[in-house]
Amino acid sequence: MKFIKQVLLSLFLIQLIACSSSQRVITKDGEVYNFDGKTIKQNGINVTDDIKDSQRESIENLIDRKEKLEKAEEDKQKSLEKAIKEQEQIEKNAINRQRELKDQLDALQTKIKVRQDARDDYAKIKLRYSEEKKTFKTLKEKGELSKIEQKEWEAKLKKLEVEVEKAKVELDKYQ
Repeated sequence: MKFIKQVLLSLFLIQLIACSSSQRVITKDGEVYNFDGKTIKQNGINVTDDIKDSQRESIENLIDRKEKLEKAEEDKQKSLEKAIKEQEQIEKNAINRQRELKDQLDALQTKIKVRQDARDDYAKIKLRYSEEKKTFKTLKEKGELSKIEQKEWEAKLKKLEVEVEKAKVELDKYQ
C-alpha cells in the first residue's frame, strides 16, 4: 500500500512537471530543445527559423509521443488511484464483516456458556435432591425421625423438588 502511494506521488510530480508552459524535448542526437507551442528554443535562444523542417517534424513527433505518454501515465495514475480507493473500500467492508462475525461468535459463546451453566445447575440440584431424598428414606426406614423432623424433611424435599423443576425449565429453554 505504501509503495503504491509512493508510485502515485511520483506520477503526480511527473505530471506537474510535464504540464508546465513549455516542453523540453531531447532528440535522438542528444540535442535539448524547449518548445512552447510556437517557438523552439535551444539554450534559451530562439531557433525556430534556423532548424530544418525535418528537425521541426522530429521535434513535433517527439512532443506528440511525449504527450501521449503523459496521457497514458495520467490514465494509469487515475486507474491506480481508483484501484486504491476500491481496495480501501474492500478492506473497510472486510473489517466491518469481521466485526459482525466476531459479535456473532461472542453471542454464540455466551449462549453456549449459559446453556452449560443451566445444565450444571440442573445436574447439581438434581444430585442434591437425590442425595437428600436417599438420606430421608434411610432415616425414615430406621425410624430415627420424629413426626416433626419428618415434616421438616418433607418440606425440605418439597423445596428441593421445586428447585429441580425450576432448573429443568431453565434447562429446557436452551435445549
